[in-house]
Amino acid sequence: MYDMLIGYPPFCSETPPETYKKVMNWKETLTFPPEVPISEKAKDLILRFCCEWEHSIGAPGVEEIKNNSFFEGVDWEHIRERPTAISIEIKSIDDTSNFHEFPESDILKPTVATSNHPETDCKNKDWVFINYTYKHFEGLTARGSDPFLHESSKIIFLEMGS
Repeated sequence: MYDMLIGYPPFCSETPPETYKKVMNWKETLTFPPEVPISEKAKDLILRFCCEWEHSIGAPGVEEIKNNSFFEGVDWEHIRERPTAISIEIKSIDDTSNFHEFPESDILKPTVATSNHPETDCKNKDWVFINYTYKHFEGLTARGSDPFLHESSKIIFLEMGS
């Protein structure tokens, strides 16, 4: 919503870790530029989306979002029956003619950053796994499965380990 109204993402950064930091510190980093005026209703709704989940608009259900004053006058019951603001023609399931063309040279290729600080590189390499917890549910995978298959996989692992 912010991107559509302001013209760029709210937490835009050069690197994903910087973006993550901005998202996590949204109270300090989320700003509304004065040169792009938007309504107070729009600002309020954006701020209601950017808060702790329990207090976020829509936590109790989508009706709370639909009833927000920003959407005043929207006929939710018949919204799919309305004509679109822009008419487009889709020729096939893989038709991309309605999208902008970007030359290959404009696409940023990912680069591997190298530095003289291997300890920092090690610390930052797994940033995508922040707040991710892996749990292996052995009991769930074995329950209800073919006992022979389960036993045969143990044999394979034992043979590989020897």
